[in-house]
Amino acid sequence: MANLYDLKKFDLNLLVIFECIYQHLSISKAAETLYITPSAVSQSLQRLRTQFNDPLFIRSGKGITPTVTGINLHYHLENNLNSLEQTINIMNQSSLKKKFIIYSPQLLITQYVIKLVKYIRKDPQVEIEHHDILTTDELPEDLLAYRKADIVVSMAPLNNRSIVCTHFNRLECILVCSENHPR
Repeated sequence: MANLYDLKKFDLNLLVIFECIYQHLSISKAAETLYITPSAVSQSLQRLRTQFNDPLFIRSGKGITPTVTGINLHYHLENNLNSLEQTINIMNQSSLKKKFIIYSPQLLITQYVIKLVKYIRKDPQVEIEHHDILTTDELPEDLLAYRKADIVVSMAPLNNRSIVCTHFNRLECILVCSENHPR
């Protein structure tokens, strides 16, 4: 798994610019393809050179030629960038179903929760998944914080600044038992 802290320090957009330069072997053609100025492409290439401690490209005749490090970088990037682009395209497809996850106590599914489910179901691209919050070991705050749930219906308010908690409904509870009960 990638070290996300190190990855955060690296501008991944530079790799897209590098790959475009590599494909065209020209800074001006890469700039034209990316709809940015040649100066911006040159500055990005300079940042990459500093990052990799290698020129990545050298001037040859009217164009540029990749260095050994540049060729190796392209070799590793080409398939990974294509895979990333395919993943993004798949996620952006409108035919992709979206899953809406609700956690609530099973025994407290009220007419309001049912109305909410009916409202969400109006969108045919949304699939609803319901879980009983009383059968999970995870805290409601964690379900929301780790994006394991879209909505949590809880018996008690959640005290967390990053979570919007709204009073939804008040239920009257009635205890029913037989007159013949031994206690």
